[in-house]
Amino acid sequence: MREERTFHEMMQRYNQELLRMRQQAHAAKEASFKQEPAPARPAKEETEAKIAFPGKVESGHTQICRTNQPEDHSLTVGPQGPVLLQDTLLHETLETFVHQKPIERAVHTKGYGAFGHFQLYRCMAEYTTASFLQDPSRSIPTATRFSFAVSNKGTPDTARNVRGFSTKFYLQNGVFDLLCNHIPVFLIRDAMRFPQAIASLSPSPINNLPDGNLFWDFMAHTPEATHFLTWLYSDAGTVASFRTMRGYGVNTYIWRNAAGKRRYVKYHWIPAAGETCIDAAAANRLACENPNVAGQDLWDTLAGGGTVEYELNVQLMDPQMEHTLPYDPLDDTKVWSEEQFPLMPVGKLTLERNPENYTSQVEKLAFSPANLVDGIELSNDKMLQGRSFIYWDAQRRRLGPDFRSIPVNRMEHWKPADAFSKTGLGESACGEQIRTDIEKGDDFTQAGERYRCLSEEARSHLVENIAADLKNASQKDQTCVLGYLQKADETFCEQVKSAMRQA
Repeated sequence: MREERTFHEMMQRYNQELLRMRQQAHAAKEASFKQEPAPARPAKEETEAKIAFPGKVESGHTQICRTNQPEDHSLTVGPQGPVLLQDTLLHETLETFVHQKPIERAVHTKGYGAFGHFQLYRCMAEYTTASFLQDPSRSIPTATRFSFAVSNKGTPDTARNVRGFSTKFYLQNGVFDLLCNHIPVFLIRDAMRFPQAIASLSPSPINNLPDGNLFWDFMAHTPEATHFLTWLYSDAGTVASFRTMRGYGVNTYIWRNAAGKRRYVKYHWIPAAGETCIDAAAANRLACENPNVAGQDLWDTLAGGGTVEYELNVQLMDPQMEHTLPYDPLDDTKVWSEEQFPLMPVGKLTLERNPENYTSQVEKLAFSPANLVDGIELSNDKMLQGRSFIYWDAQRRRLGPDFRSIPVNRMEHWKPADAFSKTGLGESACGEQIRTDIEKGDDFTQAGERYRCLSEEARSHLVENIAADLKNASQKDQTCVLGYLQKADETFCEQVKSAMRQA
């Protein structure tokens, strides 16, 4: 009891002494400002001179610098004594520093953000009951994050990569997340292989250095990635500005109207400034000059009072047409013909404001394809269904179990019942439980069409970019990949072979 009383007395003296020192410091600071009125704001030249020579004080002016304050120091036993473990102020200062940064995302690590609004062109009730697609007079606040799929904080913005374009719509009945990439197809069609795909694009697990062999070995075992290859290794794979970058939903969703009619839907963001990309030489040059060129361009545009605009378009398909197509429309390695399924303008996204705090407003943004609203559902797209639940798990690990209550996510009073989705309700599903590929794979037709639709210069760049990397792969992987290219287009394959011999 005596030791306990002594401890409490010691803590009481410590708290009283700490309070006294803080009061004295505050009083001294107030007195220093009352002694002399603040001088008039100096001219620009005078300010610059003082910045250049901070130690110089001109006559007639009092230089007011921050004085030595008690709260700048740890609690010690005398001036030279040890730091006391009971110094909760020190502990909390360091604890806050250690935990102030959230855990990095598993993918899309590097990114930039902006805020704006979405304006609907016309009521879309004919196609969906989604609340934000009903009233053209309403302006919907949004938050957008641009990112790089396989990246770290130092990845150059112009590196050959898949760029993310995710937007959160803040609605009265919840939030809707639209997650897009700047390339319209993916390299796998089943989420089971997602960890392998990301590992193939990541640095070596042995020495953390780039290792192209990982990617080409994965490609050799993934024929459905051939179409993706023709996009990533074209000039579309290197972009210098988000303002002139398209966005594609990649996966297929469902829109359902009040009558219960369902339609497949694919999303497209089209930049108002036009679509541009750069070649490999320009990408390498910009990576050296300014590795953050795209983020800087976005920030400077908004900081200067400008805006960045994108038009939301959709492609719609009656599910009954699925059986008439030569490919599976739910296959995310495929695109839909814009001639057969034309783009329909829906509304405009305007980015107009930079974040005020990057960590709390951009890093803590928590997206998920499962953040839906009534009238929008998941399709049987295997990749989409795999993504639909793992994103919440990823955010829970990164930001904690209460990630929805973070202000930028605006789901403070969320409960599991709020995630209720009518996806699949009223539809029958029966059959044998199996693990197998889709029936209509067709891994090469659209890859060949993509090659042939490019301009001569664009085809030349695609061939050169593939050859420059594929030449370093193993003979076995080269044989497999070249075999895929031959099935896509024989001329394409021969061009790559020739470029590899000359490289």
